Amino acid sequence: MKKIKIHPLIIVALFINTLGNGFSAYRLSDDDRTAAITLAVLCLFTLTLAVYGIIRNRKINEE
Repeated sequence: MKKIKIHPLIIVALFINTLGNGFSAYRLSDDDRTAAITLAVLCLFTLTLAVYGIIRNRKINEE
């Protein structure tokens, strides 16, 4: 089965989403701890997806 690369714009969008979630979590850290923790977890999750996408695309290019 042919492996499909993840489009670079999707990876860029994930990084932008990571920044947005991180800034929102920082902004809400004083007012609402639950929302800040939720956004921080989402920030880490989207960052993980973006890094995984970069690594996956590099492995596909090497094959």
